[in-house]
Amino acid sequence: MKLTDTITYKLLAAQRKVRQAVEQDFAHVGITLDNYITLYHIYENPGINQIELAILNDKDKNVIVKTLDRLEKEGLAVRKRSDNDRRAFTLSATEQGVALIKKHWNLLFKRQKKSFDVLTKSEQATLLELLSKVIDNEICRNAARDTK
Repeated sequence: MKLTDTITYKLLAAQRKVRQAVEQDFAHVGITLDNYITLYHIYENPGINQIELAILNDKDKNVIVKTLDRLEKEGLAVRKRSDNDRRAFTLSATEQGVALIKKHWNLLFKRQKKSFDVLTKSEQATLLELLSKVIDNEICRNAARDTK
């Protein structure tokens, strides 16, 4: 078997190609895909703290701090000292951030349609189900490893 025939290679190649296409779609928006995703997580989880956001984003907390600095500077999100824990901050999207999320949400779905229109609706559902199983399996493995 060749490397290019492995599931790992195919998943990484598909991820790279789709990500490049989505980043091109977002290039005119003035926000990176990673920042958009982070802003979306904040929008969907008002009051989330930085540690929870780092876990949700699967990013190092230092990377999240830099991302939050950018989002705050652009007026898209705000940090507020937590009422429950003076060391922590809660996060929320600003009106400008919410407007950006809503205005450009369709970019992700348009790209999904373009990228996956070679698959039937049933194949798309199966792909989503299978990818979810792989992701859940890796999350469980990492959790088990972290508790040792």
